Order: sequence, then C-alpha cells, then structure tokens
Amino acid sequence: MSRKSLLIVLFVSLALNLFLIGTVAGGLVVGQRFRAAHPMPARVGVQPPLWRAADGLSQEQRNAYRAALRSGGPQMRDAMRQVRVARQDAWRALADEPFDAAAARRRLAEIRTQEARARGLVDDKVVDFAAGLSPAERTILVKGLTEPRGRGEPPHRR
Repeated sequence: MSRKSLLIVLFVSLALNLFLIGTVAGGLVVGQRFRAAHPMPARVGVQPPLWRAADGLSQEQRNAYRAALRSGGPQMRDAMRQVRVARQDAWRALADEPFDAAAARRRLAEIRTQEARARGLVDDKVVDFAAGLSPAERTILVKGLTEPRGRGEPPHRR
C-alpha cells in the first residue's frame, strides 16, 4: 500500500471516529436535556395502601404487620398465578366446539371463587395480626385500612 493510500485511509478512519464520538456525545447531551425537561415521577418510598395501613402504629408493630403480610406473599402469588392461568384457559375454551355457554359461566364462577380464596389469604393475615392488638391499636389499623390517603386517593378496597 502506498504512502498516499495509507494517509487517505488514516484520515477517513479519523473522520469516521470523530463522527461516531460526536454522535454519542450529542445523544448524551440531548438525552440529559430531555430528562431534565421531562422528569419521571418519583416512586421511591411509595407503598401500596394495604402496606401503609399500619403507619400509625409503633415501629415494632409496623414491622410485625409488614412481616405478617410478607409471610403470606408467596402463597398468595402462587394462588393468583393459578387463577390467571385458569382464567386464560377458560377464555381459550370459548373457541371450542361445541360451544357450551353454561359450562363457560360455571368455570368462570369457579375461578372467581378461587380468586376470592386467594385474596382472602391476605385478609386472614390482617385479621390475625389485628387479633393481637389492643383496641386502641386496632382503631389505628382500621383507620389506616379505610381512610383515604392524600389528594384524591380512594380508601383501600380489596
């Protein structure tokens, strides 16, 4: 390769590298400006209403309440996963021939019952926890479970 060809290749490579570096730097600057102009809402520390229901209790009671909810989590997640799978299967069965609307309604009713039982696992954990509280502490927990939290947030419903 001649010296002239080598210089041309070197300058083309340099130009391409500068172009790529400029593109990356420009993308970073534009991205940073976009994020500054359109900040994401902060979700740090945001907890579901059921989780926050014990906020008015002592730290020890809050920790015990949350531990009780956590202990039922895996069982409820598995049960709800089974409900989702069963509901998807029931929906798919609507395409089966011969179509049996009564059987589809019965299957969906069974699935709703199964779902209510799964959700009841958490309710039972809350009731079991409340059984160990004083009447004053139960009142605080009830307030946390039923009263709205902040602007426009509806009371917790399950």
